[in-house]
Amino acid sequence: MRKPINKQGAIFAASLLAVCSVATAAPFDAFLEANPQARYGQGMFEFTADRMNKSLDLFKLRDNSLVLAGENSGDYQGGTLRAGLSLRSDIWVDGALQRRKITYGPDQPQIDSWRVGAQWQFLQAQANSPAAALRLSAWGNQSSQVVKSTSTALGPLTCTDGAGCIDRLSVNDAKDHTLQADLVGTWALGPVKLSAFAGAGQGKVTVGSVTANASGVPLLGNVTTTYSNGSFDDKLFDLASDIYKLNSELQSINYNTRMAQAGFNLAYSSGPWLWRGGYVLQNIQRTGVDDVIRNKNKTPYNLNHTVVGEVGYKLSPSVVLFTRGQVMTRQFLTEMPFLYNSLTSQRFNQRYGILSIGISAGFY
Repeated sequence: MRKPINKQGAIFAASLLAVCSVATAAPFDAFLEANPQARYGQGMFEFTADRMNKSLDLFKLRDNSLVLAGENSGDYQGGTLRAGLSLRSDIWVDGALQRRKITYGPDQPQIDSWRVGAQWQFLQAQANSPAAALRLSAWGNQSSQVVKSTSTALGPLTCTDGAGCIDRLSVNDAKDHTLQADLVGTWALGPVKLSAFAGAGQGKVTVGSVTANASGVPLLGNVTTTYSNGSFDDKLFDLASDIYKLNSELQSINYNTRMAQAGFNLAYSSGPWLWRGGYVLQNIQRTGVDDVIRNKNKTPYNLNHTVVGEVGYKLSPSVVLFTRGQVMTRQFLTEMPFLYNSLTSQRFNQRYGILSIGISAGFY
């Protein structure tokens, strides 16, 4: 019964790769600064509409394989709501919520993200020294169900009249969370403000279960099988006695993470115009995942480069209308850890980008 196991392994891998290959996240860390009060006053409120599609992808930021998979494959739409408040002159707290949808053929999974943070400015800017702050934050992502509803062939078989196919695959109750600390410094260089930061964090990725509905399975016909709590249900055990081979690989969908980052940004204003640009280098390490990938003679991915640019125009002294763009060398590798595992890793060697338009208001 070894042959059915190979087919089931292939279909789980192919389906998860397709479902999880096209999302991304808008990074907030690229514009970290030691004294947000200097920009926003006593508080701020910001909303952005985030998009990527064929019409917006003028610089071909998306990998070609996404476009070839369908006119709408790789499309992204979402919204981001951020707010911040100065509790006193040296303490700033903020939070953000994101809701986004990623299109892949007929499927459009929804992913919700959150972030909260607080920073303490322990050093005021002096003539020869920067302002400096310590920032603590917690952030995460979750999706109740990521579904691939199109038919997928079992290994070398073809889908003929629905036979030999996974008709629907769902990843259920997937989430991640990270606790992070950053040190931030800001220098005033004439009309230009330079900020630099470095930090590290620890997190965890969990997936509740993976469910596949298959038709035309030899000897069984139509079956539904679920992987949860480290094992499959009885129906898939009936397919093959050596299920542990696939079982051991799927155990890597739950793991711990360690991350580190460093970056800088520049801000410049001229009359009503505001300009910002930022860069972040992030590294993520995963317990028990990368070794599984190497054992398959494949390459794990750990580094991600992100560049963000923003142009804003002051509608009033406190209200700014802006457009923002970002480019990532490896999609959302370090922004949404729960979509990375030993089955999906090879889809992360791809670039991606997002364009946003938004409005922010400060309170002085």
